[in-house]
Amino acid sequence: MLEFTSLETGIFIFLVVAAVAGFLLIAGRQLRVVREGRPDPGRLDHPGMRLVRVVKEVLFQSRVVGGRPVVGTLHAAVFLAFLLFILETTSMFLEPFRLGYLHALMGDALPAFRLVVMAAAAVCALSMTALAFRRFVLIRYSPDPKSYESGFVALLIVLLMLTFIDLNGTHFVDARVNWWLHVVIILGFPSLILSSKHRHIFLAPINVFLRSSRLWDVPKMNLDFESMEDDEEITLGLETIHAIPWKLRLDFLSCVECKRCTDQCPAATAGQELRPADFIKAGQKAIMGGSGDEVVIGTIISEKALGQCTSCMACENICPVGIEHSQVLAGAKYAQTLALGTGGVATEFLKAMNNTGNPFSSEAEVRTELISSLGIPIYKKGETEYLLWLGCVWSHNPDFRKVVEATRALLEKAGVSWGVLETESCSGHHSRRQGEEMQFQVLAEENCERFGDLGVQRIITGCPHCLNTFRHEYGDFPGGEDLDVIHHSELFVDLIASGALDVGSGSLAGRKVTYHDPCYLGRYEGIFRQPRELIGAAGGSLVETDPHRARSYCCGGGAAGFVIEAEEENRVDQERKRQIEEAGVDMLVTSCPECRMMLTGTLEETKDVAELLADALEVP
Repeated sequence: MLEFTSLETGIFIFLVVAAVAGFLLIAGRQLRVVREGRPDPGRLDHPGMRLVRVVKEVLFQSRVVGGRPVVGTLHAAVFLAFLLFILETTSMFLEPFRLGYLHALMGDALPAFRLVVMAAAAVCALSMTALAFRRFVLIRYSPDPKSYESGFVALLIVLLMLTFIDLNGTHFVDARVNWWLHVVIILGFPSLILSSKHRHIFLAPINVFLRSSRLWDVPKMNLDFESMEDDEEITLGLETIHAIPWKLRLDFLSCVECKRCTDQCPAATAGQELRPADFIKAGQKAIMGGSGDEVVIGTIISEKALGQCTSCMACENICPVGIEHSQVLAGAKYAQTLALGTGGVATEFLKAMNNTGNPFSSEAEVRTELISSLGIPIYKKGETEYLLWLGCVWSHNPDFRKVVEATRALLEKAGVSWGVLETESCSGHHSRRQGEEMQFQVLAEENCERFGDLGVQRIITGCPHCLNTFRHEYGDFPGGEDLDVIHHSELFVDLIASGALDVGSGSLAGRKVTYHDPCYLGRYEGIFRQPRELIGAAGGSLVETDPHRARSYCCGGGAAGFVIEAEEENRVDQERKRQIEEAGVDMLVTSCPECRMMLTGTLEETKDVAELLADALEVP
């Protein structure tokens, strides 16, 4: 342990005070910016679950490593080294006051502990060098534009590691010089970090803890305008920067600019304008440097980019620091549709919904004829167990008649008690994703009232969008709180397991099949296993199309994209079709009607899992 003069101790105290003051000054300004945000309730519920998530994603770096295994592992090595350095650093800062505690704490184990820390420091220095090499030399893989600020931080981290190693092992430099260099770098670090994108070191654990438990977790909007007349600050979505809630402001400040969100965005990879990383960065700039009166659409995100979002949430699902991109996208959509009335890409869709109650402008008689011709039973209160929710595509698109037939046949063969509604309104899913909250709430209220009147408790649906909406958004309406909703692929797997459906000869024996993971079934609901099990039950040989499972590429049909005439030169569905074609198979299996609409024609055959299973079981 070094001995310090009174002058050195005084200088050290001055530097510590200056460093703390500078840090608090910067932190205070950023805290004020966050606190200026509008209320965002529900961020502290289920604290146990939130703490588990922090341990998994922050301490064990699960998202960091999972998103980019090589780079993520290097980042995790740096993080681990900093954790190990906590004891060393705090003890070192107490040495000028003769209060260093490591000798007393570790005793004879101190040399072994220092050896472990030195090894971690060496790994950290090598990892930072590799990360810097990737950033500044491997141009093809490096995020653009270059952040020379990151280069400076990387240099300081490497110096920290080298000074520690030299101080405790190699002794190439005078110990006192080494100590002071090490300490000065540490003292400058907090303010430097908080003034740059590296502030995520402090903010990421907080942001991950506060993140919603599911994707696109947008609270129900209060549309009782009479009760809001006295509130002068009422806004319909994110009209201006003033309307941005505090959690979203924290999101903006937490961004590490890794651009994983943009790398995963199907619109961005297809060559469209939407870039999730760009609108998050623009949001940070807006809250830190604007007056607050600037409009969100145009300042943070353009109308064109907003219209390209399919709500697939690949961006939010991959973010390692808990940023909720959906809050920007949903809030801007609300403002666009409810307040501004300009720039919407789904005008014809919303008109069709208003006029006919379905996105195809189809008459109700089309669905009535389908039910009658296929002999589909009507749900009876107190007698029927399952309500089969047909949804808009099954009800009004004649191309899906065979899917409905197959589903009917399978349910009858299994002896399931089921029926459909005589008349069925849209679930409202796509209306809400396009910002038409009023239309969504009217539809949801009507459906929940109908469910309540009929005593509906258990619902089967082949549409992942309806599934997600029923499960997570209808609970805000009377009659929708206790719905037990299951996707048809889940039910079919359960029926096979129970013996109610006996798999036959296997209609796909020897055939190579690929499966497309729908965003709302896979990424949103975590249902990956069941559709694949059904392919296996049918005797098919599954060949995965990359990307797949939680990283699956969107079909382009979300947010009403399945009925919007795309004006983009580079379309999302075209890119997904190319990926499927490269899988080298002759059949595509889907478990979402909208995905099938977007991707039919890619291969020789495209089937829903219900059709696949009906063929395998030789169900007429």
